[in-house]
Amino acid sequence: MSANPATGVRIDDRLNPILVKEVRQSLRGKYFRVLFWITLGLGTLIGLAVVASLGADEAIETGQVFFMSMFGVLSAAVHCFVPFSAFLSTSAEWDENTYDLLVISNLRPRQIVQGKLLSALIQALLYYSTFGPFLVFAFLLNGVDLLSILALLSGSLATCVALTMLGIAASSLASTKVLRVVLMALFGAGLVIAWMFGMGMAGSIVFQPQMLRDAEGQTAVVAYISIALLIALLGNSIANSRFAHEEENRSTSLRVMSTLIVLCASLWGAWLHWQFSDPELVWVCNVVAAAVIFLPWIFFMTEPEPLGRRIGAHVPRNPLLALLATPFLPGGGRAVLLAVLQSALAIGCAVFVLLATSTPSADILTGCAVISLGYGYAFTIAGLPSAVAAFFLERPSARMLLRIFIFLSLPVAVILPALAGLFLGIGDWTDFEHPFNPLWVMIDFEHQRSGLGGLIVFAAGLIGALLLNTPRVVACLRETLAASRARKPAPKP
Repeated sequence: MSANPATGVRIDDRLNPILVKEVRQSLRGKYFRVLFWITLGLGTLIGLAVVASLGADEAIETGQVFFMSMFGVLSAAVHCFVPFSAFLSTSAEWDENTYDLLVISNLRPRQIVQGKLLSALIQALLYYSTFGPFLVFAFLLNGVDLLSILALLSGSLATCVALTMLGIAASSLASTKVLRVVLMALFGAGLVIAWMFGMGMAGSIVFQPQMLRDAEGQTAVVAYISIALLIALLGNSIANSRFAHEEENRSTSLRVMSTLIVLCASLWGAWLHWQFSDPELVWVCNVVAAAVIFLPWIFFMTEPEPLGRRIGAHVPRNPLLALLATPFLPGGGRAVLLAVLQSALAIGCAVFVLLATSTPSADILTGCAVISLGYGYAFTIAGLPSAVAAFFLERPSARMLLRIFIFLSLPVAVILPALAGLFLGIGDWTDFEHPFNPLWVMIDFEHQRSGLGGLIVFAAGLIGALLLNTPRVVACLRETLAASRARKPAPKP
């Protein structure tokens, strides 16, 4: 019987059109076909070489070495080739001038991003299914237990999703060819580093399987998978915002996502503190969250201040609800409110957790101070330059230069005093122990040393950032309330 062509058309119409297009292009393209057969052939040759080189008296070592060899090739495929393919697929939208067509099409940004992600995961599924028999054979050789295999495959899949979403997000940000080339090189190097890091973790699990039976090992695996999925959600939010129209709201989903990162860090800090009875883990998780959301803060605080007609039409009519929604609406001034809200949320959650576990008052105060330093430094570095430039930067290219300047200002502020200390003979500065190093200031304060200079610099910068940002915060609040009043229906005559 011949297949009905109309049936295939109906199935294509019901599926995500981006998924159908991407799967057809990838499976028919040379990139996947060549790399797939190279990967399979390389895995087969390496497996034969490993089995032939080890004797029968090394059964346990044979299983472990064979598994690591096969997992290394599989990891290179799903952690390097697949994410890089997703990067190239999104980059092709710019090169072929189809990016604008996607943005103005009837497809939602979520459909576009999901189609590209699912297409990459289908490629990954082919690699997993191809190397499945090799991994089963490694299990039959002994030396690798089932728990280790399940943990590694779960972490591998989560890593594949995270790296793929980062590739789609990074490529969606590169509107110029030069930037695409730079990002391509950086992303490729990052994939190689991620592969090497993953192989190191896999080796620890395979050659020391008892670590998965300890609370520390199980917590580390769950934390790794959680962080990978959180990174994937962040990349998804970035890509969704980039595939939205310029007049649409590109910021709210990212702001919600950054708030979710703060909440997840607080929950992980609470869990780790309850598990290991160490209050330091509470503020360590929150300081890491502050470092992660520093990059979104840079973009949020350098956004144009006006809401725009389309966004203003979605402001809640109730003035109270409009004020509550203000931190999550686009605009640099509203991003300042978001930063204050997220900082207060992190500190409040930490206080609640430490009080609930009967932590000594001194440790509670220290934890709150360290978290305040982490979020305060992030706010100062992002808020000071954006407040100064907010009223005279209008062009998108100028905003991008400002974002690059803010991003580079942190490492420059840390490295320059160290170089100055090297020439001036100041040993502490040479060791990066100076007030412009946020990490040193937090460690110095936690150990209750006499680093008052760092606290003075921090306080001066934070107060200056708050004062300079006050005018645009007030202007954004007024604009939000005006948009809320404009949505109220006119009174009937």
